[in-house]
Amino acid sequence: MKRVLDRRPLLLARRGAGVDHTTAAANLAALVEIAAARPGPRVLNCADPDAPSGLEIARAIARLLDHEWHEVLLDGDAVGNVGLHPWDAVHPIVLDMSAAQALGYSPVGDFVSTVADEVEWLVRGARGGANVAILPGNDDPFFAPYFDYEAEDRFLEARAMGVRRPG
Repeated sequence: MKRVLDRRPLLLARRGAGVDHTTAAANLAALVEIAAARPGPRVLNCADPDAPSGLEIARAIARLLDHEWHEVLLDGDAVGNVGLHPWDAVHPIVLDMSAAQALGYSPVGDFVSTVADEVEWLVRGARGGANVAILPGNDDPFFAPYFDYEAEDRFLEARAMGVRRPG
């Protein structure tokens, strides 16, 4: 959301192909309800029924916000912080949901249908809504590397001057 609100281009390493399986709170709650009704020793994975790539997630968020990105899809790894994103797994991380399904679990929805309320909540907070105090700040150690705008600007400037893989 921050990148949309800041009107920044979207830079994604590995062309946004990385997958780190998402899990909506609603789907997790549905699995907890099933598991609580059928107690027993077991290990269950929980994830959305789809496993969108970083690029698919970015495009879904853009559609929800009626936003059009300027996408810069890097062919390889991130260059420093440029191109980093939370779903940039070199090898796709996709969870096996067969044990949960055998128990009777049925997901509430896929990534796009379950993320819309969260996106709206985040945008309200980012625009100064009631939940603004609980959102991470620009200096948050986990999120800060994803918003290294100075490094991105240097990268884009070097790229515009013809440097193939600035870094």
